[in-house]
Amino acid sequence: MIEIHVLHTIPELEAAVDLELAVWGLNPRHAVPSALMHVLALRGGLVLGAYDDTRMVGMLLSLPGQDGAEWLLWSHMTGVHPAYQGRGIGLALKRYQRDWALEHGYRKIGWTVDPLQRGNAHFNFHLLGQDAALTACTYHVDFYGEMDDDINRGIPSDRIEAMWHIDQPCLHTPIPGDAPPLLSIDADLRPVPTSAAPDWQAPAYTVALPRSLDAIRKTVPDGVLLWRLAVREALQAPLAHGYRIADFISTSRLNAYVLTRPGDAV
Repeated sequence: MIEIHVLHTIPELEAAVDLELAVWGLNPRHAVPSALMHVLALRGGLVLGAYDDTRMVGMLLSLPGQDGAEWLLWSHMTGVHPAYQGRGIGLALKRYQRDWALEHGYRKIGWTVDPLQRGNAHFNFHLLGQDAALTACTYHVDFYGEMDDDINRGIPSDRIEAMWHIDQPCLHTPIPGDAPPLLSIDADLRPVPTSAAPDWQAPAYTVALPRSLDAIRKTVPDGVLLWRLAVREALQAPLAHGYRIADFISTSRLNAYVLTRPGDAV
């Protein structure tokens, strides 16, 4: 049985650093050190560990931040050991974080999401979005600069800024069957932007992602970079016209962001 604990001691935090390295394949100099985690744990932040017996298999690190004049909890990283992924541990960590944040007076939790990672998009915008309103209105180009870990190496570190309004209800609504696609995928796994300029009147738009980036790497030359730039353009345009990412659908037919405009019924 997996148990989640708030971390405070240096040995616990050192184990969290070890897990960072295992999850992301980081250069050790780029890992968040235990000394910094210790300060955050003592002064308004939250560090969590998920344990299988005595083994730490998941971790979460968050710190206080501001969104304008309002304080929020900024979730810097959530990771699960590769051998334990797909068991709901990440979801349990985020739900624990939400309960803790509400108990400590926070109304919002923010973090960044790699827009190309289909699994993360579904986890964040669909699964967590069922618990409370989770949206994204901001797209950051190359947010962290050049990164040298196993996941991000070789492409710009674009990120979506997700905001989890933890005291507000789910925003999911059925997507119209005729929601126009801003980006699709062809039989060769290449991105296909919409050919017609949108009029930005539709209640919802979709932006497709490939199901597997590994498949893209194997079959499409410079495919991940190609998808990075195509998704960047496809998301920036509707966000600039007042739309927000409100859900991510993942089916055998389509894997795509759903963008809606506040106040529009879909």
